[in-house]
Amino acid sequence: AFAWLLLGGSLLAGIQASKRMFGRGDDSDRMKDRSVKRWSSREEARDRRRQEILQRQRQDRRNYREHIRRLAETTTEKEDESQDLFGSGGASKRAKRDSNPGIGMDVKEVGMKKKARGKKQKPPKMETEKDPEAEAKKREKRQEYLRRRREWFARQLMYPEWMTGIPRDLGSNWFVLPRPEGIRCLVISSRGKTISRKKSGSILHNFQSALPNGNRHQMKQDPCILDCIYQPQKQIYYVLDLMCWGGYAIYDSATDFRHFWVHSKLSEVPIHRVNSENKFKFAPVPRFSADTAGLRKAYGGGGASAHGFQMDGLLFVHKQTHYDFGLSPLCLVWKDAKTSRFFVDTSDGKTVPPKQKCTLYSQPDGKVMSLEGQVVGTLTPQAVAQAKIKLDCLHKFTVSGVSISQNGKEVVEGLSYGGPGSKARVLPDSWSKIVFQSLARRGATPSIMEIAKRCAAASAINTGTEKDAPAASKSQPTHSINEAKTKTIEMSDAM
Repeated sequence: AFAWLLLGGSLLAGIQASKRMFGRGDDSDRMKDRSVKRWSSREEARDRRRQEILQRQRQDRRNYREHIRRLAETTTEKEDESQDLFGSGGASKRAKRDSNPGIGMDVKEVGMKKKARGKKQKPPKMETEKDPEAEAKKREKRQEYLRRRREWFARQLMYPEWMTGIPRDLGSNWFVLPRPEGIRCLVISSRGKTISRKKSGSILHNFQSALPNGNRHQMKQDPCILDCIYQPQKQIYYVLDLMCWGGYAIYDSATDFRHFWVHSKLSEVPIHRVNSENKFKFAPVPRFSADTAGLRKAYGGGGASAHGFQMDGLLFVHKQTHYDFGLSPLCLVWKDAKTSRFFVDTSDGKTVPPKQKCTLYSQPDGKVMSLEGQVVGTLTPQAVAQAKIKLDCLHKFTVSGVSISQNGKEVVEGLSYGGPGSKARVLPDSWSKIVFQSLARRGATPSIMEIAKRCAAASAINTGTEKDAPAASKSQPTHSINEAKTKTIEMSDAM
């Protein structure tokens, strides 16, 4: 018996050694477990980041009155350097005019006062030759100021991250909006005119509108600030969000309240017809809860038939988020081939380039960064000297794709320099966009069916939590899961 025990132990040790040698047995299971853990850890990190931002928004209460005043004073086509946008402490032109009554007076009135005092007017100054170096420095300073100004305006919008992973609470705590195709812009009505600015910070339109303080007949009213998408084909501004109406700032209000104001306030003003006091139409974007029914209505089969405008994907917004400046993980954009002509990033919506392109920011030390501040790569001193690359600005790059490293992090492959960035842009691409576009080229982005399943499961869990009692029956969770499966089947039939 002892001999048989020794023989069995040796055979077992030999089998385990052969498994370790040839990589069979439990190793493949371990690798699968590791990949699942890495994927789940990334999802948990995203959810944890969203919860941290929500907590910070609840604790952080800003005073937006001064911010609205700054935006309201910029409704002019002239890019005036005296406007203090960056908090540098310099007085604005309006403050100077208020402190000096002589500024802003009529020219004839000033001349009459001078003659009454018996003072002689100074002769005109003789034109002198201008120093080329001084003029070049002046132009460079002017261009740098305009770039900073446009970047300041560009950062007044809330930019969505791209949906590379589906939030676990999507069906219970999020709204979904059909995203119109067009030009994203910030609309400000103040001083009897309305100015719309593109994502680059440059002016798109200067016009008269029926918004509060948006035309010359409403100058006594307070300003208005909207987040819109302009469609040139229909010449309509589609309103995504509202941050200020009649001087009342609602930046720090929840999404539900802001969207309620979008629909209620726009219905109070004659903004739906074109006339001399309202050059462009304004229309609110429809909003739905991100459950299976709302997702079906927002998706609508893609295209332009469902909502009356050409779609460019779906926009998911958390119900409790504030309107935050810059990139926000509580606002997500998703696209597929049915809902967007630019599912894979192209210039014309038709021809797909052979390599994925992106725009990134190069730091003075050569590090290449995305909009989130994530380091994507590094420009070596040899490459900077050889290609005569100007640092501390935007540049174009091409990448082969995005892969997962051994420690579970996403890294780019084949990053190569593609030239200086466009002067029309002031912000780099986000890291989530680079990842989404890499997945889109491989056909690995979250599908509408996967999103529908997650929405159905989340809404079923939420419904089950609300109906749960201490004496709940054991068959109730099975009923919720079956209900979620039924909703998903209905979703697939509708699409």
